[in-house]
Amino acid sequence: MDINKAFEAAFNRMREKNWEKIYVAVDIHDTILRACYEDEETYDYLPSAKEALQKMTIRKDICLILWSSCHRDKLMEYARHFLDDGIRFDYINENPEVGNTHLQNFGEKLYMNVGIDDKFGFDGETDWEVICHVLEEYEES
Repeated sequence: MDINKAFEAAFNRMREKNWEKIYVAVDIHDTILRACYEDEETYDYLPSAKEALQKMTIRKDICLILWSSCHRDKLMEYARHFLDDGIRFDYINENPEVGNTHLQNFGEKLYMNVGIDDKFGFDGETDWEVICHVLEEYEES
């Protein structure tokens, strides 16, 4: 996965279409945090993940979506912990801002411009730093 290209394409399309923002869906385990399947979560952030997510949180041109298969109560626990760390997700496993069209059913698959997930080939050890750089390159206008 080339996360740099994914963000560049999303920001360029946003500007081309005069959209207000892009939608970024982010998984948790082995994406934001090192996977921990113990009873108590360690909240061990991958390198630069916290910084990149904090930068995205303050931008008005990015809508952050927490995207995970965790049970709802655990997701709320994660969301509270992330908020304590200065990371705010606008939605959890949904994007109510983009509705269905005659061609697309976003009730079945949520709309996003960039998906950040180890299952997509995202490398949590190196790709967060790349995101920090692309955010600097594509400053909010």
